[in-house]
Amino acid sequence: MRYKYLLLILAGLWLGGCSSNDKKEEADTPEVNLYNLAQSRISSRNYTGAAEALFRIERSYPFGVYAEQARADLIYVHYMTGNFDASYAAAEKFIRLYPRNTNIDYAYFMKGMTGYYADDGLFSDFLTLNLAKRDVTGAKKSFADLTEFLIRYPESDYVDEARSRLVFLRNLIASNELDSAEYYLKRGAYVAALNRATYIIKNMPNTSEKKRALKIMREAYTKLGYKDYADKVKALEEVN
Repeated sequence: MRYKYLLLILAGLWLGGCSSNDKKEEADTPEVNLYNLAQSRISSRNYTGAAEALFRIERSYPFGVYAEQARADLIYVHYMTGNFDASYAAAEKFIRLYPRNTNIDYAYFMKGMTGYYADDGLFSDFLTLNLAKRDVTGAKKSFADLTEFLIRYPESDYVDEARSRLVFLRNLIASNELDSAEYYLKRGAYVAALNRATYIIKNMPNTSEKKRALKIMREAYTKLGYKDYADKVKALEEVN
């Protein structure tokens, strides 16, 4: 028994020594080598491996020459692996640490893009899934983040891409709101239906769902007995 315990103790010491050696090796790896390794892996589309190298820079050289760029690259590699939550967190961290970085617009842009693609990935099953019938909390957050980006950096190179994403998000959110409005309409909750449809007309007037929103408004006003308002909405429908 003593011999068995001795073997266990020796094994533990050996494993501990290996762990220490690994940490020492990591700490001794020059920062520039780690960064070059990360860039090489990004070039070969090994984004998981690139993230590992970039994490090592963060851990071993948090104030090093490449720390700032490594944190920017982490936003991208997380995004490319589909880890949108991690990409969003990396973007927020970069904004917090480097608010005056010349590429800060990229971090704000990616904050919005991560939420968009988290929803957009569901298009692979678009024939069986109505996106408007699911929780669009992430889409709303993404819409807000991309809107903030456009306000802050109207001259950014990423503006056109952000605007195209906003078109999708706006239509998705509007469709979701109007699904709820139609639900209320069918159940006689006409004021609730009217509020939902009115919100879309006021806040998202350029959405592809505008015609549908006006139809719900007209029906709700009619059911509530406001014929004059219903006629005005009908006139808007004809104009549009």
